[in-house]
Amino acid sequence: MRFNRDVLPIFVKNCFACHGADAAKRKADFRLDNDSALYRPIASGATPVVRGDRSASRLWNVIAASPFADDHMPPADSGKSLTPEEIGTIGRWIDSGAAYEEHWAFQPLRKAAPPEVHDAAWARNVIDRFVLARLEREGLAPSPEANRRTLIRRLSFDLIGLPPSPEEVDEFINDSNPNAYENLVDRLLASPRYGERWGRHWLDVVHYGDTHGYDKDKRRPNAWPYRDYVIQSLNDDKPYGQFIKQQIAGDVLSPNDSNGVIATGFIAAGPWDFVGHAELREGTVDKNITRALDRDDMVVNTMATFASMTVHCARCHDHKFDPISQREYYGLQAVFAGVDRADRPVDKDPAIYAQRIALTAERRKLDARAKEIETAFAAVTDDELAKIDEQLAGARAELKKLGESPTNGYHSAIERMRDVTKWVQVDLGSSQKIDSIHLIPAMPTDFPDTPGFGFPVRFKIETSDDAAFQSAHIVVDETKADFPNAADTPYRVDSVGGTARYVRVTATKLWERTSDFAFALAELRVQSGGKDIALDANVTALDSIEGGRWSKKGLVDGFSSRRAIVKSVGANEGTQALDARIGELQSRRDERVNALVDSALSDERDAVRARLKEIVTALDALPEPQMTYAAANDFRPEGTFTPAGKPRPVHILQRGDVKLEGELATPSALAVVKPLDAQLAISDPDNEGQRRAALANWLADPKNTLTWRSIVNRVWHYHFGRGIVETPSDFGHMGAYPTHPELLDWLADEFLSHGQSLKWLHKLIVTSATYRQVSDTNDAGERADAGNQLLWRMNRRQLDAESLRDAVLAVSGKLDLTMGGPGYDLFAFKDDHSPGYYYDKFDVADPKSFRRSVYRFVVRSVPDPFMETLDCADPSQNVPARNTTITALQALAVFNNPFVVKQSEYLAERVQAATSDPNAQVVAAFRAALGREPSERERQALASHADVNGLASACRILFNSNEFMFID
Repeated sequence: MRFNRDVLPIFVKNCFACHGADAAKRKADFRLDNDSALYRPIASGATPVVRGDRSASRLWNVIAASPFADDHMPPADSGKSLTPEEIGTIGRWIDSGAAYEEHWAFQPLRKAAPPEVHDAAWARNVIDRFVLARLEREGLAPSPEANRRTLIRRLSFDLIGLPPSPEEVDEFINDSNPNAYENLVDRLLASPRYGERWGRHWLDVVHYGDTHGYDKDKRRPNAWPYRDYVIQSLNDDKPYGQFIKQQIAGDVLSPNDSNGVIATGFIAAGPWDFVGHAELREGTVDKNITRALDRDDMVVNTMATFASMTVHCARCHDHKFDPISQREYYGLQAVFAGVDRADRPVDKDPAIYAQRIALTAERRKLDARAKEIETAFAAVTDDELAKIDEQLAGARAELKKLGESPTNGYHSAIERMRDVTKWVQVDLGSSQKIDSIHLIPAMPTDFPDTPGFGFPVRFKIETSDDAAFQSAHIVVDETKADFPNAADTPYRVDSVGGTARYVRVTATKLWERTSDFAFALAELRVQSGGKDIALDANVTALDSIEGGRWSKKGLVDGFSSRRAIVKSVGANEGTQALDARIGELQSRRDERVNALVDSALSDERDAVRARLKEIVTALDALPEPQMTYAAANDFRPEGTFTPAGKPRPVHILQRGDVKLEGELATPSALAVVKPLDAQLAISDPDNEGQRRAALANWLADPKNTLTWRSIVNRVWHYHFGRGIVETPSDFGHMGAYPTHPELLDWLADEFLSHGQSLKWLHKLIVTSATYRQVSDTNDAGERADAGNQLLWRMNRRQLDAESLRDAVLAVSGKLDLTMGGPGYDLFAFKDDHSPGYYYDKFDVADPKSFRRSVYRFVVRSVPDPFMETLDCADPSQNVPARNTTITALQALAVFNNPFVVKQSEYLAERVQAATSDPNAQVVAAFRAALGREPSERERQALASHADVNGLASACRILFNSNEFMFID
């Protein structure tokens, strides 16, 4: 009888809702999630549990009472009830002394001595002794070792995610070296393919994707450096503690290492609500909800990944099942209160990166000082200033009367490259005389002030009577050199002369937006005889964003991005006069303020401005950086998405409602992890980096038992198809109990002792006799342990989606092993305010798509249908263990998907190029796909099919065979 294994799950399932950790929901002030009240008399005088005497125990009496008794537990209206077996288990536990254990995951690591076993000769290492001891206790025996062909295929897919070639199979089978297996393991672990295989596992867990998700699922073009960081870290066998620290606070702990920034792509890996962050107005309830949910994702990702805890269950109240308070949950949110997800610059050259970091840090410091100085200047006042301010307010009010704009204007589709051509044109209805053309720069109202937003770097203006502009008159050509940004000054071409029906503006070099590029204008005006003849004209464009405050119609609606443009040139001079008046008043105000402030402060302002200008010049002179999507506290604003600066206040929210703010939360971790201090040591509360660094150190502390149990269990899970704990991201009370708890602790302790080396752990596991068993079943094992939780055989596993796709490419001979860099698309893409991803329009013969699947561009909202059918991970969810299904759709997809059909043709061409003998071709295809010679019956069947349907069709059958799609 073990409390954690046998009794505690009964309490968790049936009793914790009313007698657990959540104080607000606790009944009768009695709890079963710890032993604080278990053995002491309660208010009625009864004792819940009397050790060794069930009849004297109140707990026994209420669970064994008649279901109709008033004091029967669980209550009839709870919807819960105990089975006779569960009641009996609790009774036996009480009679045996009622020993209470702290939940297994919260106990310190206990490194048990490897147990003694009867069949000691079977064990190859310590793992086997733990497994065999449990098998012998249950009256079971392990299975024989698999043959070498099975083992090399198993090892190859497990360690590098690719099948062995027929030549590699033959070489291993015929290798007489007694260390042949160990040498094979070493070779596979040393392969760069290892990081790609295990990097994909990690990306599942952290819900990595290449788009933002939500309803406007925009591309995230700079997410890939994090994916490459993960792959390289695994190939380098980076100590796991360092791997943790870099992903939480690498930019803080290693400020001069660009990998430290890239690694924090972990924090930014999940979905991001573009509308909520970039379009919703600051200070609204919905904006606050967006930020709270964003921090929640960061907390969940961190604690589920590294500590295997479901802390998010404490968002609305104390955790109902685990000792995690709502205060601790919001303490974890406070850790991430100063960061958002955004693009950050990094450099491959460490010297250049060091310059960039130093200049950026100085700029931030000076920016802060500049704000303080401007605040001091703004506080200066006297009678003359008051009079100027009154005049300014009047002029601005008069200007506002001219009308506020309902639109920003026209905005092209967004591009990833600058040198993309865009055009927009107006149809004047008939050929008309043109006097002048005016381009009004955009200044969106839903973005921070950005004069000249979208104004092209290079462009030309043309007129024509042909809508297709097959023949055209070039009015002005600014395509030879970069044109200085127009800011808020209209671009005007006078004395155009001639007549035309169409006016087109063509941008040949786009304006840089936020690590992407676009073309935008507030208004296109065409003057003729003192009138704007383009007003309300029909507008066409190569492409455009039609949503929010952007539209083609907005280009000719008589408004700039901010206000109305009067319809006659003469009247428009009134707005220009007001603008001039406002500028003159502002100049007078500045002069008066300068006369009133302390000269030292004025000199400091000049010095700060001059130095900031120098810094901007120095930053501009550095080579173009690589951008990486990561945790960011300093980035270019986009719409209403702006950096936090100092950490934002995080309040404990009643029922998780942003409208019900409680006390302010302070950065903290979990008190349940002893002996670590849950209150994180932070010397400067305004320094957001200190918060993340403190949590990173807490997670990576050798005494944090959750961390080390979690990672060894994850590795075990991917090797056997099930972890020692079957719920890899939930070690709490609602998670599974370890099948081999002593082995789990022994592995965690040894992992720490061996430099936190994942490759050491892999080798230990795959060289065990437990791992080398056949996957064949037997009656005795099935009767005693049908789920094979005790590992009396190896688990037969289906290839995951990426391994199957990569295996098809490898066998066809088309696999491109190029590593790293931006992902490749498996879809046709339409950029728009809400982008479109079209898998059915993609050319499956495109060689760019022949790279490994870990490098494909992963879309959240529109998953790849082929990969989704094969149970690929959902990038919007943390996926610690993939669903494994066997469906007719999978068979149909693997047989009929255009990708497989094309690769089958390539495999047929490959073997046909090697031999002209049809029988030899069938044998060669069989060996390439399955790594063995076909039997005569198999050869005849496949050859007959090829004779009738073609060799490519026979190759499709091989790809769809169980032997290809499963690992024994």
